[in-house]
Amino acid sequence: MIGIKTILVPVDFSEPSKTAVNYGLSLALQFNARLVLTHIVHAASPIIYNFPTQSYAFETAQSKFATETLPTLVPAEFRERVNLQTIVKVGEVRSELLQIVSDEQVDLVVMGTHGKNAFERVLLGSLTERMLRQIPVPILTVSHLDPARELHVAGPVPLNHILYATDLSDNADVALKFSIELARGTGARLSVLHVLQTIDTIYWGAEGGYLGEEMQTLRDDALQCLHSSIPERGQCKGVQVTPIMVDGDPYREILRVADEEKVDLVVMNMHGKGFVERTLLGSTAEKVIRSAHVPVLSIPAPAEYATRLLLATDSAA
Repeated sequence: MIGIKTILVPVDFSEPSKTAVNYGLSLALQFNARLVLTHIVHAASPIIYNFPTQSYAFETAQSKFATETLPTLVPAEFRERVNLQTIVKVGEVRSELLQIVSDEQVDLVVMGTHGKNAFERVLLGSLTERMLRQIPVPILTVSHLDPARELHVAGPVPLNHILYATDLSDNADVALKFSIELARGTGARLSVLHVLQTIDTIYWGAEGGYLGEEMQTLRDDALQCLHSSIPERGQCKGVQVTPIMVDGDPYREILRVADEEKVDLVVMNMHGKGFVERTLLGSTAEKVIRSAHVPVLSIPAPAEYATRLLLATDSAA
């Protein structure tokens, strides 16, 4: 099994964050993990300085509300089945969350996002973007779901079809193993997608067009690499794995395939140091997170995380 022992869900009591709780609950039940729900009461320094009494009363009221409300986000019938913990703090939201990730040894973060664009559709401003950039653990982002997929009751979310979008890089096997284990635990089927992006260097101008022979060679090589990246049937532990390769713009094709195949979750690997560098083929991951109608699980691949994940998976094999 994947080494997921603690799942953190930041909650601002918006609908997206409540939906994130449902996904966090599902994964906590699957991995028998501790589920940590947290709410950070934002401390406004100017208000505290000018109106200390009122500020203290506000923080106290908000903390009391969060402490009483957080446990109720998990339906009563599941509270005895999951190791549920709640944390309420007062402070700067991003720094407090990063500290909780470190102190609680969090293995996975589930966050709701909202708004109209990449930097508005995040929990409390640009928090999701900052978390994606700074923490070395997977983040499941829950954005605007398709109306047909919206959840009308609290509780675990069924995952029947998972799509892993691979760039076939050296780090891709980490996210693939994660996807296989996730599919195995949920009983989902897994599709592994690679998008072959058109290479401008083999374009011969308006009259010549793309050199067909070169493109076919690229397709054949990429398809062989895609098939080779998928473990043999026995190593997939009963998971039905289907390879898919298409040509086009990566993020558009990922979204199209996700919609056409009616997947319930998209998995992507991220790499590099900055947010733009830590994306699949440039800004693809950020665009998918912003536009997808299903949750997106972004898996970072720094050496220490990859090593820990693979060791945890192999030791349980």
